[in-house]
Amino acid sequence: MADQYDYIIVGGGLAGCVVASRLHQGDPSKSILLVERGPDEQQHPLITNPVAAPLIPVKSNLVSKYDTVPQAGLADRSILNLAGNVLSGSSAVNYGMWSRGDQVDYEQWAKSSGDSRWTYERMMPYFNRSEHHHDPGADSKLHGFDGPIHTISGRQYPLRDAVYNAFHGAGCQDNPDANSGHPLGLAKYTENWHKATRQPAGTAYPLKGIEVMTNTTVRKLLLKDHSATGKMLATGIEILSGRQIHARKEVIVSCGAHRTPQLLILSGIGPEAELAKHGIHQLVNSLFVGQNLFDHLALGIAWKLKPSVQERGAALGHPEWKNNPSNAEGMPMEWILHSSVPPSALLPALQADGETLTASKQLLLKERVHTMMIVAYGPMAMGPNRSIPMDGSHISTIALLYQPTSRGSVTLSSAHPEDNPVVDPAYYHTQADKVMLRAAVRTLLRVVETPAMQNVIECESPPEGYPPLTSKSTDEEIDARVAGFATTIHHPAGTCAMGSVVDGQLKVKGVNGLRIVDASVFPAPVSGALQASVYAVAELASDLVLGDAKKDSKDAVDAITPSELVAEMAGSIRDALPASMKVL
Repeated sequence: MADQYDYIIVGGGLAGCVVASRLHQGDPSKSILLVERGPDEQQHPLITNPVAAPLIPVKSNLVSKYDTVPQAGLADRSILNLAGNVLSGSSAVNYGMWSRGDQVDYEQWAKSSGDSRWTYERMMPYFNRSEHHHDPGADSKLHGFDGPIHTISGRQYPLRDAVYNAFHGAGCQDNPDANSGHPLGLAKYTENWHKATRQPAGTAYPLKGIEVMTNTTVRKLLLKDHSATGKMLATGIEILSGRQIHARKEVIVSCGAHRTPQLLILSGIGPEAELAKHGIHQLVNSLFVGQNLFDHLALGIAWKLKPSVQERGAALGHPEWKNNPSNAEGMPMEWILHSSVPPSALLPALQADGETLTASKQLLLKERVHTMMIVAYGPMAMGPNRSIPMDGSHISTIALLYQPTSRGSVTLSSAHPEDNPVVDPAYYHTQADKVMLRAAVRTLLRVVETPAMQNVIECESPPEGYPPLTSKSTDEEIDARVAGFATTIHHPAGTCAMGSVVDGQLKVKGVNGLRIVDASVFPAPVSGALQASVYAVAELASDLVLGDAKKDSKDAVDAITPSELVAEMAGSIRDALPASMKVL
């Protein structure tokens, strides 16, 4: 293995694999090193199986586990956060949901970064480049059909009609394509399994021709003064053994929202107080490294099916469930509802939180997506210490907060790179978060109360000591349930955000030759699961890196004077001549 490469990519997760693959495709002459902290287990049976995702944290070491600090908004509970610890990262261990979010989300990205390339319209080619859309009749302006990631939608489960009719009975309207940039309404649930198999990023995007180091922890980034620009210059990495590996062109960090800020701080890039706390010499004063953490919080509620419905094998765990092979092709979900909270309800909460009208403007748009709701054909997102049987007797409703205004942080627990960072997402901290998640919970409770759902559901199975919830439950009763049992669905982002830590080209401010490509660069939340957005970010970033490489090559040619070019050509001709003619 060499000690120098053109590009070093730290983090072989979703984004790292995409960038490595695209850089090699764009210029096969360049050498690329991809360094991953976890193993290469992309063919592990728990990874390839679409319905095994819930078992991965329990039966393998393929995820990193981060216990948050006690969360004041959640009854001082510590919430378990998970992230992929394997080549391909979270794309190898997630639940497979495929959603792009609301186009307004990306307007906020463009505003925060000061760069219009992050609008939804300009990101569209990159969403499409990654996608092999399941519907060949879909609008080719909105979807891609030749990308590496295949999507699926439309499996039919026993409760399909009952759930659909219940959503309509609660007043929900259909949306034929929730991935058009306008997700508001009721749509078919979309995933990214292909032929009943997972598509990890490192297999969908080939890594042939790329040097891959797995089971390797990076201790720090190597930086030196770059006097010509007045900035630091990233020159490579140092791994845990002490070995140093150098980059001729760029170092790209793709370690995710938890580990990317940790690595920057360990390397001397961050706020002075945090660095001094751990005896790390500050090389770059970057105040917001590790700040701006946000995540998607969810509340699951378990509902017991009527005995006659249970006997039909309508829920996960019943023996009859296995008799339909398509039930094993993805997560047991079929419909997804994206919803908006009226400005009249949200504005007072934002004002109580001290938010200005300017800062809140996009959240207050009438059709802005704030929340997501799903009916799952099994007890999911139940929170801690729940003993709901997975035997076909229960389904669940899941309400999820897509646009939290709470912001947390990732800081160091020690100066050792193998120690977990301190994670504080500040879940359910603001009044606005409470208003939005309560609204989603109440919407689902109204769905359950429709005749269509009452025909199949017997009752709620509430946690011991808690009253059953209804659409008439008080704010206090809903808040108590959230405080005791809400959980994350593992979508952390924002800790090295565009506009504060990186610029619109994802270059770390104050450092040349260093870029970040992962969900940590999101300046604001996305109203969707993160993976489709991360694929698009990585595709766009690959073009940025390749574009800079071409510019550097052009600048190098332009820098040669005409007389130098003539001399160089003459020298080349002379070298090619036979020895007897070189006197010429």
